Amino acid sequence: MTTVPRALAFITLGCPKNTVDSEHMIGLLVQAGFRTVADPAEAEVVVINTCGFLQSAVRESRSAIEEIVACKGRGRLRRIIVAGCLAQRAGPALLEEFPEVDAVLGTGQWSEVARVASHLLDGADTRPVMIDHPGGALEPLGPRPLSTPRHIAYLKISEGCDQRCTFCVIPQLRGPQRSRTVADLLGEAANLAAGGVRELSVIGQDTTAYGADLPGQPSLADLLEALDQIAGLTWIRVQYTYPRRWTDRLIEVWANAVHVVPYVDLPLQHIATGQLRAMARGITGPASRALVRRIRTGIPGVTLRTTFIVGFPGETAEQFEELCRYIEDEPFEHLVVFPYEREPGTVAWEMTPRVPLTVRRARRARLLELQQRLAMARNAGRVGERLTVMIDGPAGRNQYAARSAGSAFEVDGGVVVEGDGLVPGTLVEVRVTGAAAYDLFARVEGAGPFLQLVKGTA
Repeated sequence: MTTVPRALAFITLGCPKNTVDSEHMIGLLVQAGFRTVADPAEAEVVVINTCGFLQSAVRESRSAIEEIVACKGRGRLRRIIVAGCLAQRAGPALLEEFPEVDAVLGTGQWSEVARVASHLLDGADTRPVMIDHPGGALEPLGPRPLSTPRHIAYLKISEGCDQRCTFCVIPQLRGPQRSRTVADLLGEAANLAAGGVRELSVIGQDTTAYGADLPGQPSLADLLEALDQIAGLTWIRVQYTYPRRWTDRLIEVWANAVHVVPYVDLPLQHIATGQLRAMARGITGPASRALVRRIRTGIPGVTLRTTFIVGFPGETAEQFEELCRYIEDEPFEHLVVFPYEREPGTVAWEMTPRVPLTVRRARRARLLELQQRLAMARNAGRVGERLTVMIDGPAGRNQYAARSAGSAFEVDGGVVVEGDGLVPGTLVEVRVTGAAAYDLFARVEGAGPFLQLVKGTA
């Protein structure tokens, strides 16, 4: 008699690192005989991979749990498993808050998901909580169905973080840094490329610290040189680079690699030295400015993405104005602004003087308004420009979502391309016909592997 596979629904919240964890968990569950369904009400078990980095993310995760709890008892749904960062952060308290939740798996217990799900569906009356070993999926050859478009994949090179920024709980949620070996990463990257992946996004909590914990201490520069040799990859993108760890060699490798795109994700968090010191960022304002200039000089045509935190304890009006002036003097192509959120368990939790919430929000709004104005002017100046874009997929009748090398998938603005019969994962040459604050509009001028244009395309 044929056994009907048990129905599974999976919900992923948070960052690309969580996405990789979810892909590995889904792979294990499918390998164990589960089948995925889109509607949680049609599933026998739902896994929610949560985010808990900020209080706003905690609220979003709790809201997602509440929605699934409301489905339990209706339709087929019998069991709920909460995994990920909120599970690691809250632990047993989640079972008290949500009596309908059946299991809690922290960031390091992702590999237990299939066993726990089967155990629960087989009638177990215990509600396991596993949070002893914070971490994340680092298995190089485990089953991993991609949840991204098939031409895009994330390559998680490390897990955890050894930095101790005063505002951040990541070391508590993910543990100390653990890097994968170069050989493991090259093997996974080659497999992904052979499976049709054309854009590889290199991720980790702190990618510039890669290898510091490994024998021989291979560096991110070493890894990028090796990845650049893998056949089939068109673009290699790197995210989450910590400013303090940039080296001249990394800049040189970045500039000379054929497939590493000129896109740098560099979270500065602030530019005032006093604020950087309070955040324990390990770098001064002048050093941050100098690094940005070195990167712009050393990597031709580079696009820079950064994040800033406003309203951190002790931020003065003068320090905020310094940040505003810096954004005008050194415009960033992509900019994200967070109003400081007070996080339990961090050093900054006790810091004073605290900036009122209304002031934090007002400062964020002002920075975003400034960035929007600068971005609109910059994009308006690009009308008529020719550039090379990667097609991501259909976006309407005779329209396609696409990105230049200077935009990351689901993170930055993109390009809406008019065309017909375009294939996801291919590079197409287009002419820009219009602009908005964060997106461009274009029409096709030709199609083909315009790899020679990639390094200078923003």
